Amino acid sequence: MASGLVAAVPVAVTIVALRFLFSFTAGILLPVLDPALADWPWVWKAVLSLAILLSGVYILGEIATHVVGRRILGLGEAVLLRVPFVKVVYRVSKQVVSAIQGPGVRAFQSGVFVEFPHPGMRAIGFVTSTLTRPDGSVWNTVFVPTTPNPTTGFLQVVPAADMVRTDYTVEEGVKMVMSLGVLVPERAGALL
Repeated sequence: MASGLVAAVPVAVTIVALRFLFSFTAGILLPVLDPALADWPWVWKAVLSLAILLSGVYILGEIATHVVGRRILGLGEAVLLRVPFVKVVYRVSKQVVSAIQGPGVRAFQSGVFVEFPHPGMRAIGFVTSTLTRPDGSVWNTVFVPTTPNPTTGFLQVVPAADMVRTDYTVEEGVKMVMSLGVLVPERAGALL
């Protein structure tokens, strides 16, 4: 039974992600397509809306990689940076994406255990950066993901001395979170 559950979880997560993408794209484009394609079956309209959105994202990527595209995107960015609330959201989003996707940048540096959610309990976290205070003490920003969705979580600033370092790969840590603790590396007990 456990092996069946382990085999079903990745399939279920993939289906949920595809269903979300399908609902999102159909929800945006179907109202636009309905009047023009009234005699088409709903399924074909939904598939067309998904294809249009994916094509749009691809074309935007191609435009962004060329000089003319960079100028157009720069102009659009200049407009966004003049709108009061939008500029804050846009600027932060751009910085996060740059930090994660920059050349040679790894979003997560290492897996660690930190005391969370209160003293005496441990949670797996990922070091995202290191800070040195004026007194010379070293602190780390640690992202503690939630289970089973590791894209959400908590950001903590933790003294380096209060973390338990692991030799886990980022993949092993993420597997541990997504599997609800079922896939724990054998060496975990020695670290705690």
